Amino acid sequence: MLENSLHINNISNLDGINHKRIKKLIGKIQKSPNLFPYKIDIEDNKIFFAEMDEKKYKKSFFLLSPGAEPGYLQGELSFSVNLSEIQDIFDNYSSKNKSAIIYNHGFCCSTLLCRLIEESFDVLSLKEPPLLNNLKSLLQADENHALKNAIFSIHNRSYSEKQKVLIKPSDYAFDLISESEKRDIPSIYLYSPLKEYIASCIKGERIYWIKNRFIAADPNKILDFLGSKSLNQDHTKPIIQATMYWCYFAKKFLQVSSNNKNIVAINSNTLLNNPTITYQVGSHLNFKRRFNIFENQNRQKLLNTYVKTDAYLFNAADRKKLLKDVMNKNQEEIKYAESLAESILGMEIKNFKFDNEII
Repeated sequence: MLENSLHINNISNLDGINHKRIKKLIGKIQKSPNLFPYKIDIEDNKIFFAEMDEKKYKKSFFLLSPGAEPGYLQGELSFSVNLSEIQDIFDNYSSKNKSAIIYNHGFCCSTLLCRLIEESFDVLSLKEPPLLNNLKSLLQADENHALKNAIFSIHNRSYSEKQKVLIKPSDYAFDLISESEKRDIPSIYLYSPLKEYIASCIKGERIYWIKNRFIAADPNKILDFLGSKSLNQDHTKPIIQATMYWCYFAKKFLQVSSNNKNIVAINSNTLLNNPTITYQVGSHLNFKRRFNIFENQNRQKLLNTYVKTDAYLFNAADRKKLLKDVMNKNQEEIKYAESLAESILGMEIKNFKFDNEII
């Protein structure tokens, strides 16, 4: 875990700070991503930074979880400053948008999509940045525009003019989709077919994941948004929870993407069956291609198997077999869930696709 080395009370006056590295990092905070914000404390008016570089970002598959293990936030030097000062810095700073976002509902190969894009395009990849989770929670409480602007701006910094920032929030931050649309940030919504998503959520220990996600997202809010067809169900069942969660994402996307070409969807099966689709995804997100002599070799390897963290291995063949086994064992329940989703969304689920979808 990162250990906070010190707190700086006044970043406009660093005379009392003997650490030259910290002075240099703070001096470039508006443009350089070498300071990554990994935690905020509203009550104590603090924001916590870790020192990063491009190599550390590349090794950090999940920025959401600081730690020494492979795949987690790899930063070393850590310190905190006053949150209000950071808000002031970015409130008075304007720069053209460099960001693009991949939204997802979880368990749909979103990390794979990011990794493939990283091989082909010049991007700084931020996977599951924690402050976007914090922002989603804050937006439910009040409209702190200065903080909102600061958080979006601080995730809009890259290492060169042509390099874009690829942001993949966790599924928990999906409600930010409305906020990013207001800012004209190009976005992708990656989703899985409902039956595959259900199978992903009910295998093994993941039943606790969907239970916790459903509760954290506020069941009453979800059911109010989905309407009367979502009521009178056993919302303690993991299959029903997964169905409600999937439908919430689908209806929210339909609402936001209506008459808007800035955000499009992609089905995870489309990605896995035609991985070159990532070039269309990159084009939509306004990314620039980069020269990578190992691109084809690395992409092919990623599509078959790769280590996400020390605790999780992605293997395409194993994933396909496991999902098929779970779906076969729960055919009747999944069939009911698909019928329920059809009544909620008013759309066919078997061959489901969005109007704004890359196919």
